[in-house]
Amino acid sequence: MYSHSGLLQGSLGEDHTLQPRSVVTAMSNFSHSHDIQVVNPNFTNIDQRASNVHNIHNILTKKNSIHGVHADHVENINLVPSNRAGLHQLLTHSISSATHDSSERHPPPLCYPGTRQDFIDLLTEWGRGTSPDHPERLAWMKGPAGVGKSAIAQSTAQALGYNLGASFFFSRSNHRDDPNRFFTSIAYQLAMKQQAFGDFLDQKIQHDPSIVTKSPPLQFDELIVAPVRALQQQGKALPDMAIFVDGLDECNGEAARQEIVLLVAKSLQDRNTPLRWIFFSRLEPGLVSTFNRPEIQSLTAQFELMVTRELDPQIYHFLASRLKEIREKYDLDISWPPGKDLRTLVEISSGLFACSHAIALYIEDPEGVATPKKQLDVVLGLTSQIKVEGGPKHPLSSLDLFYTFILERLHHERLVDLQMILLATRLRLFPSTIFTKTITYANLLGHSQEDFFIICRSLHAVMKVDSERITFYHVSFMDFLEDPTRSGERCIWSTSPRFLCHIMRSLNGTQLDTNFDPLPSLSWRVSSAPSEHLAQYRNLCYAFLELFLFMVLNKIQDDETCRLVKEFDLRRLVLGGKINTPKQGYNMDKLCHRLKMVGFRGFIRPLWLKNALQVFPKLLRVRNYSSRYFGVGSGKKRIVLALKYNGPWCWSVGFRVYSEGAMEELRKELSSQSGVGADPRTHDSDG
Repeated sequence: MYSHSGLLQGSLGEDHTLQPRSVVTAMSNFSHSHDIQVVNPNFTNIDQRASNVHNIHNILTKKNSIHGVHADHVENINLVPSNRAGLHQLLTHSISSATHDSSERHPPPLCYPGTRQDFIDLLTEWGRGTSPDHPERLAWMKGPAGVGKSAIAQSTAQALGYNLGASFFFSRSNHRDDPNRFFTSIAYQLAMKQQAFGDFLDQKIQHDPSIVTKSPPLQFDELIVAPVRALQQQGKALPDMAIFVDGLDECNGEAARQEIVLLVAKSLQDRNTPLRWIFFSRLEPGLVSTFNRPEIQSLTAQFELMVTRELDPQIYHFLASRLKEIREKYDLDISWPPGKDLRTLVEISSGLFACSHAIALYIEDPEGVATPKKQLDVVLGLTSQIKVEGGPKHPLSSLDLFYTFILERLHHERLVDLQMILLATRLRLFPSTIFTKTITYANLLGHSQEDFFIICRSLHAVMKVDSERITFYHVSFMDFLEDPTRSGERCIWSTSPRFLCHIMRSLNGTQLDTNFDPLPSLSWRVSSAPSEHLAQYRNLCYAFLELFLFMVLNKIQDDETCRLVKEFDLRRLVLGGKINTPKQGYNMDKLCHRLKMVGFRGFIRPLWLKNALQVFPKLLRVRNYSSRYFGVGSGKKRIVLALKYNGPWCWSVGFRVYSEGAMEELRKELSSQSGVGADPRTHDSDG
């Protein structure tokens, strides 16, 4: 299977990392087990530079509870001796799934053999510090979507081997975008590569565990600069290593993105680390202005990937090779496809590897709905639309045209189902270790396992779905669907009112168990554990919160949705306690302003701290006057919307109980209606 940008997905080959067969084989036997702890794993005679314990994936210390670490942060847990408590702390505040060799990203995007070799060689030489033309220790590879930045980053990171110190691949769609976990992730990888660095950091964090929760500037200084300085003084200087950071434009928050670059540039100016840093990103205005600052520009080697027809020969090579594989797989005539058809596909691709990759996947159609020959004929029909459009209007016009073409061929109801599934991937849902992301999305929307895969199969050319997650072959697809100026009525956010109504219906159907805990319906169960229902309930509440705030921020107040929200008993959102989710990406000043201005005709009212403390003193004992509180709803159905400041780039947004007395009334009412004590399995859908 191949992925975008002339990309190869498959066996990584030799990546210069150590993966002991006995450990991987033994631990694979416990893939569905709970309460596993690896105590004092014995690795002897391992060169610390060669070993990368991070590559032993999916060794989890999961508890049979949903109150643990965020799922994104417990996958790919590394084997760390139990006596190294400091490194354990560092790991729990990292995002191990963001590394170039994480299991969550496997198989990763790679450049197809014979393509982009010029850039791979250039960056490999730079990463090893042997480039005569680029001695700079800071580099920036920039370019628009679809030109293959991630594939080049991945291919070069693997080619560097021991010279790679750490890597981080930002991704909004996979929630690998938290700037507060960026430097902790880099520091942890360095600790796993360099024993002396790891030993020092372990002791430092044991002495002061709060380091891992400090602001990013303090994290950078305490977790990276300070250990390097201390080791230099001990005569244990670190070797020259490269740090690869892909998708910086997908890091949450413009200020955070700029600060990361400024911190790294300052450390290079001060020459206090032996690291060389390269950032891959799109030409986001804030990053352009940051890298073009005179004091940073002089330190930086800038490489640019452009949408250019000069890539046509490489795209032709990729398409010819991929279609040859399809021809052999389906035993087609050796003359297929004709050379003129290949040239037409190159023309449609318009210099974008992402477009050529999507075309190849569409033609293959692994589900066998149509033959490759018919699929090719359908794609070739795009040429007439390109001529009608009068040629490309912007660099991504050909890609947008192909995405539109794929969506146009879907039945309306299938398109709506897909829009809601894709919108679900954009919501920050409850961090559960009970459900995979795929099962979470299916349950949230009430799809059985079979139906979910059938629905998603329609988009095989742009995404891959398995029982674990949804993987997009290229970020440009979701960019397209989130931008109404590009996708029009197919924009996924246009379905937010419908999604919100679905959530309210699901919450209205939620019953209570013997402990008065909520029991929402499940369409895809994985066990009979009661914690499944609590995870599902919290996902419903998180989804409501996200969609409600989106509508407030974007002034979506259609009469029908507003009526349903006002009629909805908001107390159902806090049956299981407060709902609290980090939302660093929101502009909180704008959100507060919108909440005050919109109001939904008195449905939302500011709660001043003085009055709020009088109403519910136990719930709102805070000293941080940056926090804001709003009453949402009317009468006894009211709840509290809390926007709490938790430090730089980090706000938490959540719902709180307004009146304990009103909550008790609701619990009694729900108990008498549904009959407390019913077997939760009787409320589930088939699936």
